[in-house]
Amino acid sequence: MSTTTTARLREISRMRSAADHPGTIRAHYPYWDAQYRPYLVMAVEALPLEGFDFKPRPEMMTARQIVLHIAEVERWWVHHHIDGGDYEDWVVELPDAAQGYREAHAAPDHAALLAALEEWHQPTQRWFDRPASELARVITYRPAEGPERSGTLHWLLDHVQEHEIHHRAQLNLYLRLMGIRPPSI
Repeated sequence: MSTTTTARLREISRMRSAADHPGTIRAHYPYWDAQYRPYLVMAVEALPLEGFDFKPRPEMMTARQIVLHIAEVERWWVHHHIDGGDYEDWVVELPDAAQGYREAHAAPDHAALLAALEEWHQPTQRWFDRPASELARVITYRPAEGPERSGTLHWLLDHVQEHEIHHRAQLNLYLRLMGIRPPSI
C-alpha cells in the first residue's frame, strides 16, 4: 500500500463512528475493516518470504502460522460456531509442545496468506450489515476441550476482533525482531 494511500486511509478511518452505520452490527465495529484489517494486511505484506518460518522460540508459532491462525480462528468462530459451517485446524500443536506447531493448510506465499484472511473475513463482513438487534442473539458452542458454552453474537464478534488485534501485534513484534519496521498503526 502506498504511503499516500495509507495516509488517506488513516485520515478517513479516524472519522468513522457508529453513526456511519446506524442500526447495524457494523455500527459496533466501524474500525475493523477501516483500520484493524488493513494494518494486518500491511504487516503481512511487510513480512519477507524468508521470514515466514521465523519464530523467536521453538515452542511459538512461526510468522506464517500466526497469520494462518488469525484466519482459522475467524473461520472457527464465525463460519463454524455462528453460521454452522465446517471446520478443520490449520495450525496444529506438535506432540511435543516445546517444538511448536505445524501447518495443516498450505500457505506458501503472501497471496495464499492474504487469500485465507480475506476468505474467512467475508462471513464476518456479511454479519456487519445485519440489524444491531442480532447482537443479543445467544450462540451455544462447544470448545475444542471442555463443556458446552454460550455467548452473545456481540461477545463472539468482539472476541474475534480482539484475537486479530492481539496476533497482529505479535506479528509486528516478529517483524521488529527480524529488523523490519512494522507498518505504523
